[in-house]
Amino acid sequence: MTVADSNQAGLAAERMLSYESMTERQRELYDQVKKASGQLDLDDNQIGVAEAQAIAEALKVNTTLIKISLQENQIGDAGAQAIAEALRANTTLKELLLHLNQIGDAGAQAIAEALKVNNTLTDLYLDENQIGDGGAQAIAEALKANATLSYVHLKHNQIGDGGAWAIAEALRVNSTVTVLSLRHNQIGDGGAWAIAEALKVNKTLIRISLDGNQIGDAGAQAIAEALKVNTTLTLLFLSRNCFGVFGSQAIDEACKGKSGFQLFLRDQINPLAFSFLPRLASAEDIQAVLGMLTGGLELENQPASLPTLPTEMADLIMDKAHYWQGVEKIKREDFDVDTLKVTMPQGNSIRVKTIQVLRDWSERPKHTDDGAFDLTVRDEQGAVRHECTVHPTFVESNLALATIWPASTPILRQMREDWEVQVRPTFPRDVLFERLYVGYV
Repeated sequence: MTVADSNQAGLAAERMLSYESMTERQRELYDQVKKASGQLDLDDNQIGVAEAQAIAEALKVNTTLIKISLQENQIGDAGAQAIAEALRANTTLKELLLHLNQIGDAGAQAIAEALKVNNTLTDLYLDENQIGDGGAQAIAEALKANATLSYVHLKHNQIGDGGAWAIAEALRVNSTVTVLSLRHNQIGDGGAWAIAEALKVNKTLIRISLDGNQIGDAGAQAIAEALKVNTTLTLLFLSRNCFGVFGSQAIDEACKGKSGFQLFLRDQINPLAFSFLPRLASAEDIQAVLGMLTGGLELENQPASLPTLPTEMADLIMDKAHYWQGVEKIKREDFDVDTLKVTMPQGNSIRVKTIQVLRDWSERPKHTDDGAFDLTVRDEQGAVRHECTVHPTFVESNLALATIWPASTPILRQMREDWEVQVRPTFPRDVLFERLYVGYV
């Protein structure tokens, strides 16, 4: 046993949970999982860290369970780490579903380490968690060593182009993954290029989902080049990206003559939608700029510095530049299901500067009222403090923008921590992309 293995074993021993020390709820779940066979569904079951630890202990001894679903719970990183320990010992589980569990990089890294030694799991679902490029890189390293995983689902995380590059490197050597979902991960053109290069040499992947990743023409052209040489991919999802005419044409040309190949390329978002998104400044950014304006700025190779400004004037300059912090929510699908909403963060001195809603329509509404949306502001108790119907202005093609200021909507001046802003489109099915932003200082 290596030193690393010894340390891992020691940590596992420390985390072991005895049956005697379990709560009644933990024992109930432990017994249920220990005795289960075939499939077990524990979705939306108020399972947190403590419950996940009990489930993990049961998985270590269960020899008949093939599939377990723990979707829509709150196991978090600590719960994922416990499940990961179980994967090191379990030799029968084939499918693990962990959608919507607030799992971040630490949890993903623990699962990735377990995958390096687990040789039975075939399907892993980590959709709609909080996994960034660090977690994706760990999973990528695991894919280089793992010889059984076939289905890998990471949609609706935040792996970015860095995570996509790591996954792409793994695809160059992995020979078991057949289905990969990276939908809605902001991989952009850089990530798409890396995936495309991997597809040129990968011989096992048959289905890949890259929907909603802000991939533009450059990324589309890279994928098109890969499709010309790849002979195993049969299903490719590229909807709700930002392809223009050139990108779409390149993909279409590459797909000609590919028998049995299916391509989904619908509902491309106007690339200009992202140029309207204001930069979200951090509190540190704001203080740094304010300090330069009020403290004077030393000019390089110049004998004098810029004059200092009164704080009031510096604040005015930053306001005019819309240099604020902000909270935002972006949606690219399922507009007929959920209301778009954001909650103001903690901070007693918050001053809301604006509410902005940007929407990209699949087809420009024929009537002004059809493009309207309902705006609701609720206080920290959930009471409605303001409701109105907003008519946005079309700023380019099918892009509509509404900016709400305190001067026209005084309730903005009263907003503080834990207040909520929500938007409900009047005709949600016709909207491809929507962004709600609240700027504040």
